[in-house]
Amino acid sequence: MSAPLPYPALYATHGGIWIASPDGEVRGIGRGEAAARAAETPMIVLNAAVTATRLGIAEFSGLDLLELFAFVHPARFAVPTPAGLARALNLTPPTDDARAPAFLLEAAHALLVRMAEPEGWAERKGAWNSAQSLGRLRWPWTTAVGQALRAPAKPERGLFARLPEWDEAAPRPQPRNVMLGEKETLDRLAALVGNGAEIREGQRHYATVNARTFDPRTGDGRPNMVLAEAGTGIGKTL
Repeated sequence: MSAPLPYPALYATHGGIWIASPDGEVRGIGRGEAAARAAETPMIVLNAAVTATRLGIAEFSGLDLLELFAFVHPARFAVPTPAGLARALNLTPPTDDARAPAFLLEAAHALLVRMAEPEGWAERKGAWNSAQSLGRLRWPWTTAVGQALRAPAKPERGLFARLPEWDEAAPRPQPRNVMLGEKETLDRLAALVGNGAEIREGQRHYATVNARTFDPRTGDGRPNMVLAEAGTGIGKTL
């Protein structure tokens, strides 16, 4: 897969819009021209939904690199930015937005090369069948992927068919209700104030009253509440 892709690449930000020709020549364009080009020419973009929003159009039906990345590396995470995609593919990220369209071409080429040389491609099995299914749904990357992928010599199981069997577990039981009794509350208070601390009945009463806010609720949307007021020296902080 050494020949360059026959598609331009488009990158749009709030600060500007740039387009790269298939041979990598980059120039800045206006929003109107970008929208017109997008309507008539398939273009490589990164995150079609965001690109459409920045161009002020309802939908962008180009070749989204996020889709190609998900096809080549299903269930693998990549930050949906040029720098994030560069890290995921071990490529050099673009140094500024103006260089991003040329990088998108490079990233697309790298993904297609990975499919064309499947020895180090862990997710290869089942890719051919998946590509055929996506092609019937008119996936924009179908032509490029079809040229890069080699048909398997014999039928292959799908990638996700090799995952271990997983069954749904029974619903979790209702949580157990735990109530703090007066003894537990006072024991915890004694541990907080430490050995040898003065026993203050007002503090003990304040603690046991406020502990009732942690009792199980009597109904949905009916939390326990206590309006407590105490003077100086009671130990409200504890």
